[in-house]
Amino acid sequence: MTSNMTIVTILLALPAAALLFISCGKTATPQAGTDSNDRRLNVKVETVQPTTFSETLQIAGVVKAYDDVMISSEEGGVIKKWMVEKGQRVKKGEVIAALKDDVLRPSYLAAEAQYKLTEMSFLKQEKVFADQGISELQVKSAEYSRDAARAQAELAKARWERTFIKSPVEGILDDHLVDAGEMTIPGIALARVVAIDRVRIQINVPERYLGSLTRGTPVTLFVIAYPGEQFSGRIAFVGSTVSPDNRTVMVECVIANPGGKLKPDMIAKSTIVQSVPRKALMVAEEIVQQVDEGKTIIYIVENGRAVQRAVSLGARADGKIEILSGLNAGEKVIVTGQDQLVDGQALSIAN
Repeated sequence: MTSNMTIVTILLALPAAALLFISCGKTATPQAGTDSNDRRLNVKVETVQPTTFSETLQIAGVVKAYDDVMISSEEGGVIKKWMVEKGQRVKKGEVIAALKDDVLRPSYLAAEAQYKLTEMSFLKQEKVFADQGISELQVKSAEYSRDAARAQAELAKARWERTFIKSPVEGILDDHLVDAGEMTIPGIALARVVAIDRVRIQINVPERYLGSLTRGTPVTLFVIAYPGEQFSGRIAFVGSTVSPDNRTVMVECVIANPGGKLKPDMIAKSTIVQSVPRKALMVAEEIVQQVDEGKTIIYIVENGRAVQRAVSLGARADGKIEILSGLNAGEKVIVTGQDQLVDGQALSIAN
């Protein structure tokens, strides 16, 4: 009796076990449609259209004053007075300082008086000679004495005038290097005058770009002191030699500097136009990916999915890069989420 009940219990338990096995088997089986490519990724896109583009070269340069002159005296002496204070504007030829002239001025006045005396004597001798009252030798001697006295007077005047230190250029008196009352000697710098109404930008350009640089090429300039402000000018000079140390050529650009915002020795970011404007397909540099040596790609949208495109690149300018091939006008390029994309990825495009 007991064995019969055991057999009945086992038979009743078999259907439940079978149902449990089947249920477990269904849970372990992957559901259709869970491919990672079918999971939609949120992205933004842009429609590519030809835009006007000029190839540019971006390189750092140094601001220099258009004129930067260290002024020295041609005569030795004591600085009597500064006529112009630091920071003031001076004209070309304006006296900025004076040396003591208590020796040179009297010497000049004495030489000038001697010249006038010999001039008067010569004129009288000339009249007497006309009346045949003296010989030709005597009148010539008076003439030569007059000429020698005039030369001495001119020399004395030149030395006296050198006690007035003049600016050779128009600009701003940037510094006094000698104080009033101090002694100076010829050739020692006394003052510095800089002209910054316009400035020169000195740029060391790699020699490979030399063929595209000529006088008159437009240049724009940015400095950290004035973010967002742009200064414009043109190339005024292209060096004739290449530096053997870094294989660069010195290029100078002249930039207008109203208000004197650009100061000598500022570091400037220069943008030099290298080609005439042309139409080109431009995309942001950050959406271009290098996936293999010599192979670069971007992703475009086709039928709601990401499609990988191999592209060839051209020139760069202002954070964008030219696409020479692999992309057509009017196609939509994906501009966000590139690092998560795969070919065929389903997309959800944000407005």
